[in-house]
Amino acid sequence: MKRSVVLVLDADADTARAVASTAATRNCDLRFVQTSREFFHFCREDFENVTAIVLDVDPGMHGMAILEASDVCENNPPIIVVSALEEHRLGPVVQRHGAMACLGKPLSPTRLARALDQAVERVAALRCDLWGHVTNCTGTCRKTSVLQQFAAAN
Repeated sequence: MKRSVVLVLDADADTARAVASTAATRNCDLRFVQTSREFFHFCREDFENVTAIVLDVDPGMHGMAILEASDVCENNPPIIVVSALEEHRLGPVVQRHGAMACLGKPLSPTRLARALDQAVERVAALRCDLWGHVTNCTGTCRKTSVLQQFAAAN
């Protein structure tokens, strides 16, 4: 069985520790980046294998900019936002920009596990573009990176 890859964007590594312990129980591999620059470099190199993104919107990380950039891409994996801000205030904002969930700190292992499970299920389901064409079936999926899709959208 292919292992899922969870990409964690976290400037200070506090969220990465919690995600690492949860991902280990879910047969997931973990990739970790600390800056937006590292994130975009990773996207260019190995983004196709990512099942979910956990984005800690730490100050200085440009988390909202990354979320907005990912939102314009058609085949981006589900994004789980983590923040020390009040969840009920930030949740609707990040969901409008494409996040599937918003979790407050301190992270609940149960809620994080549920969100990761939902992300894996979402990726396993067929994805369609705006016109209803299947975009992630094997053999016919056009592989484009986030950066290529973002550049094409502008």
